[in-house]
Amino acid sequence: MRPIGSARQGVTNQLSKRLRFEVFRRDNHACRYCGATAPEARLTIDHVVPVALGGAHEPENLLTACSECNSGKSASSPDAQIVADVSADALRWGRALAEAARILEREYQERCDLHTRFAEAWNGWTYGSKYGQRCFLVDDDWEHSVDSILASGLPMEVLLECIRLAMAANHVRPDNRFRYMCGIAWRKVGELREIAGALLEADQET
Repeated sequence: MRPIGSARQGVTNQLSKRLRFEVFRRDNHACRYCGATAPEARLTIDHVVPVALGGAHEPENLLTACSECNSGKSASSPDAQIVADVSADALRWGRALAEAARILEREYQERCDLHTRFAEAWNGWTYGSKYGQRCFLVDDDWEHSVDSILASGLPMEVLLECIRLAMAANHVRPDNRFRYMCGIAWRKVGELREIAGALLEADQET
């Protein structure tokens, strides 16, 4: 409790695991030359413009290739259409990653805001004498508990009411007040699900 292998393979190994994964995912885990997929084919990362010809280790110059197509390509100049296709895919993938990052950032900020609201409401309650006021303790993973309760559908306003109900329970020890509040909240989640179930039944009857 607390207060709130080969020369070509050697080049491939210079790529980070994350970059390799992103290229595989972008290309739907299929060879861009022949369409072969795992496990029938061994997939590798190939440079559209070979390193020997000045190609860079960038997504727009990388594609998924099976080992047979990769070994046959050598250091020859790539087909112009392949270069255009891979560049377009890399651009779309980059935009998708940027949008995904914005979504994750927005969700993270929303969780932080909810944690702040909960903490402010929780810390508004204290106990002890006039000259020795103390805040009620919470579990070390209190944020996870709050996230789980809210993810189950309980509105934030109801969770804040659960705090008030827990603080009114004078028979509960101060160091157990958070877990008592969680118990109240989960009972509210049960009531929420019962109401939702009744609404579904009523809808099916009409």
